[in-house]
Amino acid sequence: MKTPPLSPSEMTFPTSLPATETQLPKIYQAGSLRYTRRDLFVLFLWLLGGDFAFTFFENIFGRFMPLYLNDLHASNSLIGIMTGSLAGFVNIFFLPNISQWSDHYRSPFGRRIPFLYAVTPLAVVSLMAVGFAPEIAGWLQSRLIVHLAPSLPAATIVLILLCLLAASFHFFNMVLTNAYTWLLRDVVPLELMARFLSWFRFVGTASSFVFLWYVFPFIIARRQEVFLGVGFFYLGVFLLMCRNVKEGEYPPAPAREDRPGIFKSFGLYFRECLGIPLYRNFFIVFILIGTAGCTGPFAVLFARETLGLTMEDMGKIFAWGALASAVAYLPIGWLCDRFSPIRVTLVSLIGLGLAAVPGFLLVRDRNSFLIYTTLCAIPWIGWGLGSQATAMRLFPAERFGQFSSGLNVFSCGAFIFGNYLVGQFMDLVHSNYRMTFVWSGLLLTLAIYPMVLVHRGWKQHGGLHHYEAPLPSSTVG
Repeated sequence: MKTPPLSPSEMTFPTSLPATETQLPKIYQAGSLRYTRRDLFVLFLWLLGGDFAFTFFENIFGRFMPLYLNDLHASNSLIGIMTGSLAGFVNIFFLPNISQWSDHYRSPFGRRIPFLYAVTPLAVVSLMAVGFAPEIAGWLQSRLIVHLAPSLPAATIVLILLCLLAASFHFFNMVLTNAYTWLLRDVVPLELMARFLSWFRFVGTASSFVFLWYVFPFIIARRQEVFLGVGFFYLGVFLLMCRNVKEGEYPPAPAREDRPGIFKSFGLYFRECLGIPLYRNFFIVFILIGTAGCTGPFAVLFARETLGLTMEDMGKIFAWGALASAVAYLPIGWLCDRFSPIRVTLVSLIGLGLAAVPGFLLVRDRNSFLIYTTLCAIPWIGWGLGSQATAMRLFPAERFGQFSSGLNVFSCGAFIFGNYLVGQFMDLVHSNYRMTFVWSGLLLTLAIYPMVLVHRGWKQHGGLHHYEAPLPSSTVG
C-alpha cells in the first residue's frame, strides 16, 4: 500500500546537522590539556609576554658584566669566569637533582610553575644587587671592612661582591631558565612546537632589539635606573604569566621509597644521560657549541677595544643583528616543521663553521661589523631554534626535565673550562680580540660530526614520522 506524502505542516526537520557534517573546532592537545584556537591564542600571549620580559632580564646581566668588569681592570680570565664559569659550576652541581625533583614534583599548581614562583623574586633581587654593587661595597667598607682590612682597595671590594652576587644570580637564573623550558614542553602542543618556538624567539629577539636600541647605551652611565626598571618590569610580567598559565595532570610520581637518594640520584643522572648514544652525541654537540660561545663576552670587547666603537654604535649594531634575527625566525620555524629541526640544525652548524673565516679576515670597521653581525644572525637562529625544537622532540616527555637539563649541565661544564681557557687565550695573544673568530670557528666546525651522528640515530629510531624516544634501562617509576 502506497503511503501518502506528508503535508508541509507534518514535516519535521533536524535541528542540527549530524556531527560528521558540521565543522567542529579543531582541538589541540598537550598531555591532559586540551585547547581550542582561542585557548591557544591566550596561552601563547602569556608565554610570549613572559619571554619578552625574561629576555630583557637576561640581557642586562650578560651585556653589563664584561664591560663593567673591564672598567674595574679585571683580567680577561676573571671576566670569563664570572660571566660563564660560575654558571657552569652552578648548573653541574645543582641542576641534575633539581631537574629530577621537578619531574617528580606534584602540586595543585603543577610541577614547573611552583619553581618559577619561588625563584623569580630571588633572581630579581640578585640582579638589582649587581646594579648597586658599588654602593653596597661602599657601605660595607665604611661599616665593616674599614675595621678588618683598611688597606683593601675599593675596586677589590666591588669585585669580591660582584663574584658573590654573580654566583647567586647564576643559581636562580639557572632554575628559571630550565623550569621555563620544561613548562613549554608540558603545556604547548607538540605539533605546533616548532612554530611556537619561532614566535617565541621572534618575541625574544624583538625584546633584545628594544633593549639594545633604547637601554644598552645607558647601561653604564645610568646603571641604577636601568637595573631597577628592568628588575621590576620583569618581576611583574613574569609573575602574571605564572598566574595565568595552567599545567595539566601528570602520571603519579614514583613513591618516595622508590626514589634514589641525592648522591645516588646524582650519579644515576649522568649514567642515564650518557647511556644512550643518540642523546650522548647531542650532548657532545652542545659541549662544543658551549665552548665556542665562551667568546661571547669578548665579542663586546672586540667591538669596543679593537674596532673602537662607541656604546651607541654597539647598541645599534647589535640591535640590527637582533632585527635580522626576528625576520628570519618565522621562515626558519616553517623549515623546521617542513624538513625537521634536526636537519635545520645540521645545516646551520655548517654555515656557522664557514662564517668564522670571513669574520676573521674582513671585519675591520663599523660597517663591516654591522654586515657580518646581521648576516651571521641567520645561521645562529637556525642553530638556536633548530636545536631547541630538536630537544623538544628528541627527549621523552616523562623524563623531559632530566634530559633537557643535560644540555645545560654538559654545555655549562664546557663553560667552566672554556671561559677560563678563552680568557687565558686572550691573555696569551695580548688581548687581540680578533682571535675569538679562530677559537669559535674551530669548535663550531668540530660540532658538525656529532650532529651528523644525531641525525643518523634519529632516523634509526623512526625518523620524521615514526620517531620513538628511547628510555634508559634504569628508568625508575
